[in-house]
Amino acid sequence: MNAQLREMQDRQRRRFEEDLNGRVAALFRRCPALCGFTVQDNGPLPADLTCHPAPNEEQAEELLGEVAQMLLDLLDERPEGAELLFSRTFARTVH
Repeated sequence: MNAQLREMQDRQRRRFEEDLNGRVAALFRRCPALCGFTVQDNGPLPADLTCHPAPNEEQAEELLGEVAQMLLDLLDERPEGAELLFSRTFARTVH
């Protein structure tokens, strides 16, 4: 692979990661009970959600929908980032 192509791919990856980080941070701000989630290894949907306090069924479905919509929107706008998203886990940062 030539250096110019690699540089272009690195820039695309950095932009995708920046966009992803911003969207995940906004998701955690909108959903204070969400502690973390994992993305399926074969598609852009959440595999697991961790929440505290534990949501009731209606709240869990709403939260699952929020996470799924964020992931689908991201890949709709940036399909090149799919391989960087699958099988990842995102957690709220607590200091």
